[in-house]
Amino acid sequence: MDYTPSFFSLYGLPADADERAVKRVYAKHLKKIDQETDLPGFQALREAYEEAQAWIRHRDSGRLRQGDMPAQQGSDKGSQKQTLSPQSEAGAVSQEQVARNNAEPVRPLTPKEQVPDARTAEAKPLAVAAGQTERVTPGSAAPAMQEGDKQLAASKAERVFAEMLMAMLKCADEEAYAEKHLRLAMGDPRLSGNYARYVFETLLAAYLSRGWRRGNGELFDAAFEIFGWDKDKPRLLSLGRRGHLLDRAHKERQAFFQRPVNLRKAQWELLKKLRQDKNPGKDYLEANFKKLLVLHELYPVWLWMVTSKDNFNIWKAQFDAIQEVARENALKEAQEVEARNKVAQGSGGTFSVPGEDVGATARTSFYTAMRARSGPFRPYFLPVFLCAVALLIVQLIVQDAKTVTPPPVVRQTVPKTPAARFDAACRELSRAGKHEEMLQKAVLELAQLSTEGYVKASYQLGWLYRDGRQVKQDDAEALKWFTKAAEQAHLDAAVMVADYYFDGRGVNKNLDEAIRWYSKAAEQGQSLAQIKLAHLYADGTGVKKDRKRVLELMTAAAEKGQAVAQSELGLMYLNGLYGAYANAEKAAYWFLLSARQNDAIGQRMLGLINEKGLGGYTQDHLAASQWYGRAARQGDAEASKRLKSLCQSGFYMDCREN
Repeated sequence: MDYTPSFFSLYGLPADADERAVKRVYAKHLKKIDQETDLPGFQALREAYEEAQAWIRHRDSGRLRQGDMPAQQGSDKGSQKQTLSPQSEAGAVSQEQVARNNAEPVRPLTPKEQVPDARTAEAKPLAVAAGQTERVTPGSAAPAMQEGDKQLAASKAERVFAEMLMAMLKCADEEAYAEKHLRLAMGDPRLSGNYARYVFETLLAAYLSRGWRRGNGELFDAAFEIFGWDKDKPRLLSLGRRGHLLDRAHKERQAFFQRPVNLRKAQWELLKKLRQDKNPGKDYLEANFKKLLVLHELYPVWLWMVTSKDNFNIWKAQFDAIQEVARENALKEAQEVEARNKVAQGSGGTFSVPGEDVGATARTSFYTAMRARSGPFRPYFLPVFLCAVALLIVQLIVQDAKTVTPPPVVRQTVPKTPAARFDAACRELSRAGKHEEMLQKAVLELAQLSTEGYVKASYQLGWLYRDGRQVKQDDAEALKWFTKAAEQAHLDAAVMVADYYFDGRGVNKNLDEAIRWYSKAAEQGQSLAQIKLAHLYADGTGVKKDRKRVLELMTAAAEKGQAVAQSELGLMYLNGLYGAYANAEKAAYWFLLSARQNDAIGQRMLGLINEKGLGGYTQDHLAASQWYGRAARQGDAEASKRLKSLCQSGFYMDCREN
């Protein structure tokens, strides 16, 4: 066994040391750490100690083969081997591990010669359902594997993992899609080997530790439930640094879900909204972004495994800009208030008080000056009197200027953007029902937007008249609006226009015009147009038959995730049709992708692949019955027939419904 916990090498313990020896070393070094000032060092020491204890219990339980035990390592005090201090190990774990995880590509960890039990009590029924027979139970040794077999198993696990991520990304809007696709992946026959399952588990741990991204959904929770990491901590920690990171995130998750229900639900909705790649709006950011900052402080690891850090940075930049504008406005308003206060305080001037008779003040000053004529200041009477009069005139002018009412501030409203007007019109449509006045107002607004070149409005009007739920159904009117949207490069609208010309709805049937619109949309990557155009080339309808073109179009649509195209491409490779060379492995690959998207043909053909053992699959009647059963429940008569035939040779769960 190549792996021993870092605690042993750090403190010079032999690999066969028992729990008491580990506890003594831990207690000795714990005294050297001040937990109040060196919290990272304490956390690193504690985590290394827990990992060592878990490893010893795992070793002594008999799960490790005796032949794998390394020779006892010398632990002489005079050894020249240099070891790291607990403080340096702490820095490596607590400060850099998140950054390193985000920077590293997803690769499987190098598994040990003896792999732990790859299925917990919760996940074992899943393996049984998929027809898996190879297991490693506690106390037993796994069969030795050749290096070539290991590489093959790892390659299969990597492929299953990549397929799972791709399938999840295509179904990201479904409810509980992450758990569903993870369980489907674990039931894949290519993971029937213990080593392949271990590689898959390490790949998943590495992927989760790099943080949430679109297509993840609740994959973090699903992984802990299916692999039982929350109940089997030694198994999680055996995954190395990523396992420690996931364990810390799980502890933060538990703390989050211990909060009051109402508060927790509101915060969880906030985290789910943070996953969405769209602008939340100024009002929403002002009301909720500070809550996100609090969550970031409380759950610094778990938070980025369940929501988007990139979106958080975008929201933060927007929030900072809003705060800057608010600060500038507040400063400007404070300056205006200060200026108004200065005007009010100085409006009385030197010689008068607001409301006092100016004439009476002038007369008082005059009589005072007259009395001064008989005093010692008589020579200065005239200059003083003239200065007083001049100052009085200036004060009156200044007072009149300050009391002039300023003109009212005219606030100009910012016109709504076309997107905002379109959203408002759609909301009006949804509320209107068949209310004539509201409906007419919404339709007029959409028509105006269409005239201004807003393509979504044209497409919306086309569907309004096509459905006929709120207005009278009118194919000609629907075609008019779809055509307008298609001419503005709306690819889905182009497919609708082609369908109208192909079927002759609202217009005379015109194959040339239909093919023109299908081709225009297909050239720009519209997958549905590619499928329909491929069918026309296959049948020679309106065009010359072209097998090469059929294969090109169907491959392009399948690679974009169209389930129908994937199952049809699988049939081409299985039977060697339309220029595709017969390749059962490629056929099985496309059938699997199609079946995972609930396509009945893909499920039926994947059942056939498992029943006959084609395309690298081992013959597995249990898996075949499951895929036949899923297709039969969707009404596939051929799948029902094959399931019935299969049930005559053995009893399977899906036979009850057949």
